[in-house]
Amino acid sequence: MENKEFWSLIEASKEYESQTEWLTETLAKKEINEIVDFELILQKLLNESYQSRLWGAAYVIMGGCSDDCFDYFRGWLISQGEMCISQSDGRARIFGRVYCGTKPQ
Repeated sequence: MENKEFWSLIEASKEYESQTEWLTETLAKKEINEIVDFELILQKLLNESYQSRLWGAAYVIMGGCSDDCFDYFRGWLISQGEMCISQSDGRARIFGRVYCGTKPQ
């Protein structure tokens, strides 16, 4: 799976009330190597987004942010799509408003 397909899946999942359920069902229909690739891309994005400046932004936005909360925030941010996170010099950075117009739940 290429990054483009990963982001296509993320974008498509936003059409559903339960992104996680839709992604799980969709990935379950794919070949094992595509599922593994999806997970590797996701983990790479999560690792690259583990930054103090993003944690600080999450802290300000949510009025506090524990380590678990920061994990959820980064997952939520990725689920908002590629426009919210981009790859630059091996680090994830946020475009425009940190929460892309909606706050995480």
